[in-house]
Parts: sequence; structure tokens; C-alpha cells
Amino acid sequence: MRDVVVKNLGLKVLSVLFAISLWLFVNLKATEVRDLQLPLRWENLPAFLQITNPVSDFVRVRVSGPRRILANLNPRNYPVVLDLANARPGLVDYQITEKMIALVPGLGVDVLPPDKVQFEFDLIVTVQVPVSPTLIGKPPKGFALARVEVQPERIDIVGAQSEIIGLESAGTVPIDVSDLREEREETVNVALKRPNIWPADGQERVLVRLFVTEQEMGRWFRNLRVEVEPGGGAVSVEPPSVDVFLQGPARKVLGQNPADLRVRVLASQEEVVELVPVILQGASEGLSFEIRPADVAVRRLPGSP
Repeated sequence: MRDVVVKNLGLKVLSVLFAISLWLFVNLKATEVRDLQLPLRWENLPAFLQITNPVSDFVRVRVSGPRRILANLNPRNYPVVLDLANARPGLVDYQITEKMIALVPGLGVDVLPPDKVQFEFDLIVTVQVPVSPTLIGKPPKGFALARVEVQPERIDIVGAQSEIIGLESAGTVPIDVSDLREEREETVNVALKRPNIWPADGQERVLVRLFVTEQEMGRWFRNLRVEVEPGGGAVSVEPPSVDVFLQGPARKVLGQNPADLRVRVLASQEEVVELVPVILQGASEGLSFEIRPADVAVRRLPGSP
């Protein structure tokens, strides 16, 4: 067995070394090409300028080099940085060149189209405008919005000159008034529909006070059974029920419990048909009412005491 192992030992060792060398040559010298996206960043933007157009956040490049290096290359670690220190208002194109890309040694890089990045710069200005709260919905039936107060009434808006021109007011996030029955106040965020303007520091929120008035309203209570007094015996009432219409302040009308309403008549003990007025009891104080019909026909049936 030993003879088999040591037989041609030099040739076997040479074969192993050749295989290792071949593997190293293939893996260390073999090149590869990849298309990558490198992050695009910028710095030194003058404080008096605002970027008003959408700008890509990456640059497309083609990288070539040893496979082993490319395999461990993380594009996020190699951003392309633009210096905007000399920017001026208007459209400006920045050329992306290979010299701006610093990859690890041993790699080649070519910038792929588009190799330019366009910025639109605008002057930053400040303007003071009134705040107009954004209200949605309508107060419940019987209530109306009397007035709206805002503190502060006016705020400073900062941003791109082209978007501030013509701005007449600043809105707020929506305020729902569909359940507004009494005075209410809310602190809400200012909301602007234009993308490149914003409230000045410390003026992002405002206090909104909502004042409501209570209106007169009416409400029907249908099919209230007519009670006959004095009781006892069989009685015919025609019609046996009436409708009641209450009118007055919304809170009282809406708060009226139908179970508290009672309609009655005072009838004779005689076995005669008589037309008697209907009396309403249980309505909240301060409400006016109408009964339909206002009179009912009452007759005590034979055999009643």
C-alpha cells in the first residue's frame, strides 16, 4: 500500500500545485463587468437656494475588474458627491465623470447615460399670509357654524419664490365639524399644497376656535295614543292616535324623549259623541307645539259606568 502512495510522488505533488495555480489564476486574474447604481449626494447648497425639481438619487456606472473584488463591492459605500457651492437660480446641469468616482484599486469604471444631473434652483423668500382653516362636513341639523377664530391669524411662509408668488393664505389639516354642537378649540398643523414651501420655524401649528349657534328646528312625533280621562269603561276615540310637532331650540327638540309625551282628552260620562280638544303633556319647557288633529271624537260605549 505504501508503494502505491509514494509511487510517482513528485508527479502527484506537481499536479496538485498545478491545480492550485490554475484555480488562483482563474479566480484572481479573471475579470468581470457589472452595471451598478452608486448613490448620488450633494453638499454645500447655498442657504438662499431651494431645489425645486425631482433629482435622481443614483448614478448608473459600469464597473470592470477582478471577480473577487467585484464580489465584495458594496455600491452604497461609494457615493458620487456633487458640490453645489457655486449654484445660482435657474436650471443647472452637472456633469458626472469617472474622476468623481473613487472605487477600490484594480477596478475600472465608466459612467452610463444619462451622465448629467439637472437641478432647478430657486431663491428662498419669506411672505406673511393669513391662516384659513380647512373645514370638512357640516354641523348637525339645528346647529350652524357662527364664526372661526385662528391664533395666530397670520404666519410666515418660507420657500421657493416661484411657488410663494400668488399664495393668498395657508390652510390646515382638515377639521371635521360634522359633530359640532358647542364651542370647540383645536391645535392643528398648518398644511400647504405646494411642495417647496413650508411654515417658518415655530409657526407649524395654530389654534383654531369654532363657535356654533343653535338654530330653531321642528320635529314630528307620530302616532301618539290618545288617553281618555276620566278612565273606566269602554270608550271609542276617533282617531285613536295623533301626531305632535314640536318646535324650538335644537338641543331641546333633539333631546325630547318620545316616551315622556302624553296626549289626553277630558271626556263626558254621557253616552254621546263629542268633539274634544287634545291636551299635550311632557314636552320640554320652551317648546311650542302643534297637534294634528287638534280635536278627536270621543264616545262612551253602552254599559260603561
